[in-house]
Amino acid sequence: MDLSNIKAIIFDAEGVVVDTEILWDKSQDVLLGRRGLEYDRDYLKPRMAGQTLLQGAQLMVDYYHLEEQPSVIEQERKELIHRLFEKEIYFIDGFHRFMDHLNATPLKKGIATAMNKSLMAKVEKKLCLRRYFGEHIYHIEDVGNKSKPEPDVFLYAADKLGVVPEDCIVIEDAPHGIEAAHRAGMVSAGLVTTFDRNHLKEADFIADDFKTLLLFLRQEGINL
Repeated sequence: MDLSNIKAIIFDAEGVVVDTEILWDKSQDVLLGRRGLEYDRDYLKPRMAGQTLLQGAQLMVDYYHLEEQPSVIEQERKELIHRLFEKEIYFIDGFHRFMDHLNATPLKKGIATAMNKSLMAKVEKKLCLRRYFGEHIYHIEDVGNKSKPEPDVFLYAADKLGVVPEDCIVIEDAPHGIEAAHRAGMVSAGLVTTFDRNHLKEADFIADDFKTLLLFLRQEGINL
C-alpha cells in the first residue's frame, strides 16, 4: 500500500483521540441496571458506535423490548453521560506523541465525530482540542445528523480541509466508522482501543496503538 499521496488525516474522536468508551459502558450499565437488565456489550457496542444518542436508544428499546419511548431513553442516556464526561475524560495513550510527529509535517488534520455537540464541547474545553485541530472539528450535526456508517461527516471534513477524499486517511476504532471511511473513498486505519481486531477486519490496516500506527505509516511512505 503506497500512502505517499496522503495529504490529510481525519480522526474519529471517541476511542481514537479521547478515551470515553469506558464512560459509555458505565452509562449503559447504570441505565439498564435501573430496569433490572444487564448491558450486552458484545451485541450492542458495535451497533451503537458511531450512532446518535437517539439511534442508540432505539437499539436498546428494540433489543430489550422496552415499553418506554426511545426519546425517553435518549434523554436519560444524555443526562448520565454528561455527568460522567464532567468527571472523567482523558486522551488515548500515545495520542500526544503521535501528534508531535504529525505537527512536524505539512499533513492536514481534523476530527469527524458522531459525538453530540454539547458533549464534544465539554471535551474540547477540558482537553483544549483546538490547540491540535484548530477549527477543524466536525460533527454529524454539520451534515444533517447523518451518522456513521454514512460517509457524510468524513466527506464534509475533507471538503473543509481542502483535500480530495482519496488523499485522506481516517483513523477509527469502530466498524461503522471503518465502513463510513470506505464509503467516502478514504483509506481506513483501525485502532484497537475499543474493539478487537476481528471487529475491525474491514479496515485497510489495523494498529494496536498509536506507536504501531506511526511505524506503519512511515513504512508506507508517509514522512512522520
